[in-house]
Order: sequence, then structure tokens, then C-alpha cells
Amino acid sequence: MFIELISIIFPVIIIIGIGYIWNNIGNNLNQKEIIKFIAWIGAPCLVFNSLINLDSSFSVVKNVIIAAILMIVGMLLFSYIVLKILNLNFRTYVNPITFVNSGNLGITLCLFAFGNIGLEISIIYFAVVSIANFTLGVSIWSGEWSPKILLKSPILFAAMAVIFFNVINIPIPKMAMNTISLLSGATIPLLLFSMGISIANIKFDISFKLIFLILLRTTFALFLAYSVTVILDLDGVSQKIILLQAVLPAALFNFLFSSEYSISPPEVANYIMLSTIISILTISIFLFIII
Repeated sequence: MFIELISIIFPVIIIIGIGYIWNNIGNNLNQKEIIKFIAWIGAPCLVFNSLINLDSSFSVVKNVIIAAILMIVGMLLFSYIVLKILNLNFRTYVNPITFVNSGNLGITLCLFAFGNIGLEISIIYFAVVSIANFTLGVSIWSGEWSPKILLKSPILFAAMAVIFFNVINIPIPKMAMNTISLLSGATIPLLLFSMGISIANIKFDISFKLIFLILLRTTFALFLAYSVTVILDLDGVSQKIILLQAVLPAALFNFLFSSEYSISPPEVANYIMLSTIISILTISIFLFIII
């Protein structure tokens, strides 16, 4: 069991480590351009390529989508209450608490732990979280809502394209699918590599209040995830994947958005870094239990 756990986590750590070392030895990559490529090309291709070839039943897909939505709503409510109690700024921490790293870490861990079915279900979950992050999340960062925000969510267009091709039932040219498949294949390594670069550029301080918040958030998220899966009758791999999302650290996109909208970037970076460090332990324990 320990060997199996290592085989899941070790490749993830290695690729993140390559990004971290690459940055620290003076190779100055434009990380914003890498992330822009992932957000606008790589991730949409990954979502499209996976969803267009779904093997899961409609009922499972529907329930995973509902589960992702309920998790987002539940964590928003949790954030509102807990941040008031702890006297922490709502706009600074609500998104890092709500939107986890379901892309960089979530998809990769689910692929290694559960195979292709894990990849498929985790991408469905990631698509919902990503669309919410680029719409609802951005509106929270900016303090305003505009329909134009929807245009900044390329994964939404990828999901809509899947629905379109399934409805009209027109075969996609093999040349196009091969191109999309190649681009989607590059996305997961790039996600992990960029995560390593991000970690190398984030400075953090030990904050016991934030550590308490992260542990409290993880505990509540696990309880919420289990409750949601029971209500939606999700079991087996589907349930394990929803539960895994609960122990993931904050999404790195939160730092980019906080910098773009000037909402306490150092505090957001500190939260992300601490949650990432803590998640090494929580993810390892979780995978050890469920494998």
C-alpha cells in the first residue's frame, strides 16, 4: 500500500520540483504566459478531449456537476461565517478557501490514483470549479459583476462545444481531434511545472491563525463532501474523488487574481503556500486510507 501511495504522489512532487528548481537556478520563464497558455488553450483542450469521449453515465456526470456546485456554495457560506468570527478580510480569503487546486493537483492525483475514470470525473469537477472561479471568483475579486466576465472563461466555451457536438451529432475531423489530444496531453505536466515555479516565487510567514483556518476548512470540507456524496448517492471512485477535492490546497489562480485586482497579494500568497504545505500531509493520509 505504501509503494502504491508513493507511485501516486512521487511523480507529482518530481514535476513540481523540476519547476521549482528550474526557477531557482536562474531560468527566467514568463510564468504569466505559461499560465495564459494553460488557461486559454491547454485546459480547454483537456476538458474538451475528456468530455467528448465520456464513458461515465449521464447520471454520474450530472451528480458530479451538482456536487461541485454544492461544494462551492457550501464553502462560500463557511467562508462568510468563519472569516467574520476570525476577523479576517472576506475578499482576501473567500476565494482561496472556496476554490481549490482541482487542476494542477486534483486532476493529476485522480489520474494516478484511479486511472482514466478518475481523470474523467476529476475533469468534470475541475470544469465546474474553473468556470465558477473565472466568473463568480473574478466578480468577488473585482467587486463587480458584468456579463463580459463570461468571455474570460475559456473552459466554459470548451464545455459548450462538447454539448454542441453531442447535440448535432456531427463527427469531429480526426485531424482536429489529434491536435486537441496533443495539446491536452501537454497540459497536466505544464500545470505541475507552473505550480513549481509559483511556489518558488511565493514568500510566506508562519501564521497560526491561518494554519487553524486551513485545518478548520479542510475538516469542514471533508464533512461537506461526504454529506454531498451521500445525498447524491455517489459512491466508489466518484465519492473518493469528491472527498479528495476537500483536502486539496488553494488554487494558484487566486494569487494571480489577487495581484491583478490588488486585493492583498502577500496575504493570499501566504495562505496558498501554507495550505499547499499542509496538504502534503492531508493528501498523503487521505490516499493512504482510501487506497
